[in-house]
Amino acid sequence: MSRIKIKINIPRWLLDATIVFFIACLITASLYFVFEKKYQDKIYPGVWIGEINLGGKTVEQAKSLINEEINNINRSGITFYYEKNKAPIMPTIISTESDFAYQIINFDSEKSVDQAYNLGRDKDFFSNLNNKINCLIRKRAISLSFSMNEEEIKKILIENFSEFEIPAENAKLILKEQNNQFFVNGETLGKIINYEKALELLKINLSKLNSSPIQLSTETDYPEIYKKDCLNIEAKAKNILSLAPITLIFEDNKWEVDKEQLAQWLSLKIKSEAKNQDLVNIGLNKNIVEQFLKEKIAPDIDQEPINAKFEIKDGRVAEFQASRDGIKLKIEDSFEKINYKLTNYSFDETKENKIELVVKDLKSSVNTNDVNSLGINEIIGIGESNFSGSPQNRRHNIKTGADSLNGALIKPDEEFSINSALGEIDAESGYLPELVIKGNKTIPEYGGGLCQIGTTIFRAALSSGLPITQRRSHSYRVSYYEPAGTDATIYSPWPDMRFINDTGSHILIQSRIEGDNLYFDFWGTKDGRVVEKTEPTIYNIVKPGPTKYIETLDLPVGKEKCTERAHNGADAYFDYKVTYAGGEVKEEKISSHYIPWQEVCLIGVEKLSEEEKINGDEQTTGTNNEDNKTEEETEE
Repeated sequence: MSRIKIKINIPRWLLDATIVFFIACLITASLYFVFEKKYQDKIYPGVWIGEINLGGKTVEQAKSLINEEINNINRSGITFYYEKNKAPIMPTIISTESDFAYQIINFDSEKSVDQAYNLGRDKDFFSNLNNKINCLIRKRAISLSFSMNEEEIKKILIENFSEFEIPAENAKLILKEQNNQFFVNGETLGKIINYEKALELLKINLSKLNSSPIQLSTETDYPEIYKKDCLNIEAKAKNILSLAPITLIFEDNKWEVDKEQLAQWLSLKIKSEAKNQDLVNIGLNKNIVEQFLKEKIAPDIDQEPINAKFEIKDGRVAEFQASRDGIKLKIEDSFEKINYKLTNYSFDETKENKIELVVKDLKSSVNTNDVNSLGINEIIGIGESNFSGSPQNRRHNIKTGADSLNGALIKPDEEFSINSALGEIDAESGYLPELVIKGNKTIPEYGGGLCQIGTTIFRAALSSGLPITQRRSHSYRVSYYEPAGTDATIYSPWPDMRFINDTGSHILIQSRIEGDNLYFDFWGTKDGRVVEKTEPTIYNIVKPGPTKYIETLDLPVGKEKCTERAHNGADAYFDYKVTYAGGEVKEEKISSHYIPWQEVCLIGVEKLSEEEKINGDEQTTGTNNEDNKTEEETEE
């Protein structure tokens, strides 16, 4: 049987095309291999943060470049200016004690560089390929990762520039003393600084590592209440005034509000539901009434709850402070009730015009009866720190803070917060102030020295093997807390130092001061856990910049007031290991980053230096251009 041979004629052009295709694929694959090999441990080309080209850099090289720019911003700050007036915003609020410095802008170079490195690596193959090609043909902008305390920054701007604002004034209700008649005074327009816009510009600049000065802009401030809308107001005001005197009561206490006082409380209000063009109504001035309640009545009513406190006496737990429930005037609720009663004439005609104030009961969280079931037998951990060289105010605050925590009881499974336990940090609580520098002003703030408390409690919690849930190192290395890496900064409400009592028993805090040493002893019941901690490793030492001089009007002319000596910046870490009785092991590397602390000196001047001429190409004017896009926007 003969075979049939089939001959397939392949067009020459198809054969040539196939060969070209395979050669192109081979070349492409080779180029892709070479490209991947070249950037194996490096950031892909075309990736930028601000004006820094990170393409071709290793992660460590990129971090070094970014940190250098961050350090420049930390040293110089961001200047805000309005006309010839300027104020620098420093990422770290500077005090005459480095211990009391705290950050309001915190940069995260590690997160930003990791994001840059992962561009083209962290998605599926085709998405990564697309990102790599885009990196080769156009600039890819990555936003610098940072966090900032907007409320505090706005507060500093207001403190430095509010004197140049003229707020609008609403139409006002005025009482003529001569004839006891009401009339409405007209409104006025105002001019205010747009602080929200300034904060947005700051965010844009920081995301691009841009430290250019930011010009504050103003806008017209319009009143809410106009005289033309005030109809029948005088008659309504007389009707409310006729209700005086009124009596505010709580239990057996009474406070009388006479006609003169009530007249001062009256003000114009926008109606929530306007009818027949009747846009404005009469009501009580919330600020004035609440201030009256706070200053004249609350001190007679308010009683803070007191937790029972205990001490170790003759080897046994004994009470030294009994518990007591508290009570507090609800100021806002009381105002709403007073306002409603007066504006709605809601009184019983057969009785005096009395208004019962609104209060709330406050329960103590640690009761005296707890002493019988504490199960406290022994010391489970000790924290120690040294504060030699501290000035008088700082020593006073350390003792005040230590005394306030002495005898505090932590329940099983409770998360302990130092800020919450310390409570209000002010003159009434016995604390003394320290000067902090905000813009061009030096302002007294309370709390200097309390980081000694935070650090020592942190060390006691570590010694006890307790899980740390919140902890932040200081911005700068502080001599009181050496070795570096074992400190904890606190500043209400944040940063805080927190840990959890997971021992299954109560923990009793006992404080003691011996010479220049502060101790916190944690008493409880040992559960067999074993704590291991290495000595801190300190590396990446960075020298501080030259002394920074800040002009101030708050010191006599020519007088200088300087902080403690300068300190090197550094990174530090130590290994922390807890082995539980059941064999479970928890290991953690606790890291800290310290920026260089330059010596800062305040120098008294008669007049602040005028703003240097700023190049128009460098100043921020708020133009919304393509460069302002975030990495997410440019990646689309």
